[in-house]
Order: sequence, then structure tokens, then C-alpha cells
Amino acid sequence: MKRSSLLLAGGLGTRLAGREKALLLLNGNTFIENTLRVLDRVCDEVIISFRDEAQLRQLGEYVHGRKTVLDTLQHAGPLAGMLEGFRAASGEYVLVVACDMPYINADVIDRLFKRAEGHDAVVPVGDSGKKEPLHAVYKRIPMLHAIEISLPEGDRFVMSPVLKLNDVVFPEARTLGDLGKGITTFININTPEDLAKLKDN
Repeated sequence: MKRSSLLLAGGLGTRLAGREKALLLLNGNTFIENTLRVLDRVCDEVIISFRDEAQLRQLGEYVHGRKTVLDTLQHAGPLAGMLEGFRAASGEYVLVVACDMPYINADVIDRLFKRAEGHDAVVPVGDSGKKEPLHAVYKRIPMLHAIEISLPEGDRFVMSPVLKLNDVVFPEARTLGDLGKGITTFININTPEDLAKLKDN
């Protein structure tokens, strides 16, 4: 099974005063560097989604020959990037991961791909019951069709196309990794408070 991955880097960082999340630092490296290093280990194809040409130029040094896609729909949130990314992907299954998750883990991703085989998607669920559609694996064709239905309806909620799929597995996040990795891998950075906690680690 060919494993594709889609890194969503196009977020506006509105709750971080417009800071470019991809360029936030952890252990001396940018988020995008750390994430791409993990994706390269476990995926056959890595696609990076940018919001526009200006962002692509700003982060172009991180592309290194990987496929890139740009949003063609504005104000559509992550689904805009997923739409173009799924159209560009060549694998049967696609991992979607957001660029604001600094602790993504190769073992967890490997388990997600394995759990996804034979299903339309595997979407982890955290201890609080929160689903993680932006750190999940999807069968490309069914999910692409579901996104193409959701967007014209004006539905920007990421779970909307997921709920249109016939066969989705919702594993508990803590079952996907050892030593707590199944939980920490889903931590994302949205606010100054989140960023302060990150710096404390």
C-alpha cells in the first residue's frame, strides 16, 4: 500500500496574532522541519498544502522537491487544502496532519495506516471525546468525493465529509502509541498559552 501524506501548512494563525505556525520553533527546528522529517520516515509521498503563492514563496526552502498544492477556495479552512491535496495524492490512503502539531510520532502514524486498511478512514478520539480529523488517515477516493460534496453545500466543518463516509474507525488515541505518545502526538498549538506550555517542555 502506497502511503501518501498531506501536511496542512496554510492556517492563518489568527489566535497567534497571525504568526506563521510552520515557523514556530521546537528544539531549535521549525515545526515544518520537524513534521516533514517524521513524514519522510513513514510515508512514500509527502504533499504540502499552502494557502497561496506568497506563503509558498515564504516557506519554499522547506519544499525540497516535494509536491505542493495551493488553495483554490478561499475562507474554506482546512477542507480547501484537503481538497487540493487529495486531488494531487497518488496513494490509496492519505494521512492528513496539521502543521501546528509539534509532537507527531512516526509509530503512531504507522499504526494509523495499518488500522485504516480496508476502511474509509481512521479518525482518532482523545480522552475528552474530541475527534482528531486533522491527524487521521483516509482512503483517498471516498474522502475526496465526500469533500467535493461538502464544500458546495457551504459546509466548512472538517468532520462533515468524514460523516459522509460509510466505514470509519474511531480508535482511542491512547491505544495508538506507547508511553503516552498516542496522546501527545495530537497536541496542537493555537494560542499564546499553548505556545507558552510548549516552551516549558
